[in-house]
Amino acid sequence: MAVDTDATQVHLSVPLGDAVREALADVEDASALSRFPRAVLERLGKLGVLRRRWQGPFPGDVVFGARLAEEVARHAPTGVAVGVSLHTESVLSLLHRFAGDSEYLADLREQALDGTAIGALAASEPTGGSDLSAIRTLAVPTADGWCVRGSKKYVSLGAVGDFVIVLCRIAKADGTPTERLATVVVPLDRATVIREHEKLGTHALDTVAVEFHDVHVRADAMLGRPGLGLANVSYGLTFERLAVGAQVVGAVSRALALAVEHSERRVQFGAPLRSHQHIEFKLADVLVELEVLRAAVHEVARQTMDSPMGRPLVARVAAVKVHAARRAEHLVSECMQVFGGAGYLTQETPLGQMWRDIRLARIGGGTDEMMLALVAGELTGSPAEYGDAVRISA
Repeated sequence: MAVDTDATQVHLSVPLGDAVREALADVEDASALSRFPRAVLERLGKLGVLRRRWQGPFPGDVVFGARLAEEVARHAPTGVAVGVSLHTESVLSLLHRFAGDSEYLADLREQALDGTAIGALAASEPTGGSDLSAIRTLAVPTADGWCVRGSKKYVSLGAVGDFVIVLCRIAKADGTPTERLATVVVPLDRATVIREHEKLGTHALDTVAVEFHDVHVRADAMLGRPGLGLANVSYGLTFERLAVGAQVVGAVSRALALAVEHSERRVQFGAPLRSHQHIEFKLADVLVELEVLRAAVHEVARQTMDSPMGRPLVARVAAVKVHAARRAEHLVSECMQVFGGAGYLTQETPLGQMWRDIRLARIGGGTDEMMLALVAGELTGSPAEYGDAVRISA
């Protein structure tokens, strides 16, 4: 039976940390197989975690979502953490907000909340990259729906998912493109996977290139109103970007815990590494920055629940994402440094792999440069203060 998440209060029977650890059981082979383990989302759904995230009115419990993203990243390979957030934040935010009166989309949302149907997002194309306004994939109207044709380059969860939300350009009946964009749900078994990307890291997350060869979908498979596709995707990406910040916090927390433990066990020059002040202070510096990042992520999560999703909030999320991603690369590297040569040996410690994985945070969900463009749009001066305080002579 479908559950109205707007009205139903979901209470977890176990603490979130315990639920995450239960969901992550038996995921050791995910990286080797280059496949996201579906069972993780299925278990999170069964335990009520996904519904707990999206209970209540828009935009659900964003603070809980940040805690979930952090907790998964703390205990799982980065690829698994990213996959969970893609489904929980990007996909479900769009289904939660833009399903409208479509029974088809509402049913799909319920399956996604249960973890029995896994969704992906397909926006970037081979020729467009970050420029989503240059989309070429077409949605051509038919007598009873839409005919989707085109290609998408970066579709994470595309090899294991059940459906994909595709950013398309609406065409006329004769196939002529218009300026309007839309988001359309396409079953993944009707798409053609043409390539599985070999990535530098996040090997537990499958990322593929797909093509749509005149795939017919029903009329109510369109999310939201025609013409608002870019706004829809931007809405979903805002939640994904916040989740990236939370993932970074979780990953750095894990790296720091491993480094601290190693510093207490490893004896060098007749004493544990931690007893050497420069090592202990290096670890303390990591903790200082970690606490600041965590506070920033959770504060913006609270603001997302309390404030309308306008440009200032979108820019604030982008600012947190870009800063967290940049600092995480350095912080994980510092933790790896504590292990010395062993930190560089992937068969002895996970730090090297974590360092490679964390690099995705500066690209996925929007590059640093795209985030800075959003932040720059909110730069404002103060004419009155300038006039009072600045006296520059000719």
